[in-house]
Amino acid sequence: MEYPKPKLKKHKKETVKDAVYYNVFSRDNGRCQLCGRTDQLQLHHIYGRGKGLTNKPSNCIMLCMSCHLYRVHQNQKKYRPLLQEIIDKKYKK
Repeated sequence: MEYPKPKLKKHKKETVKDAVYYNVFSRDNGRCQLCGRTDQLQLHHIYGRGKGLTNKPSNCIMLCMSCHLYRVHQNQKKYRPLLQEIIDKKYKK
């Protein structure tokens, strides 16, 4: 006997506006903030986008695909404080 899958309530994810992406890209000098690569860059949200969190540049950082998928998303608890520290230093300049 098959049981129907429960419908999970998903939070609505806002699309990142081009202006935010380019602001973060420019602030981070078009480089991954962990390894320095300049190719395959992706925007990472330090504290996610759901549950009232924002797409503000202060919550975003540029990471290469490798760092984003295989380092940060595999160990959020370890990297979240480090990424936040990197962002905080940039805004204190």
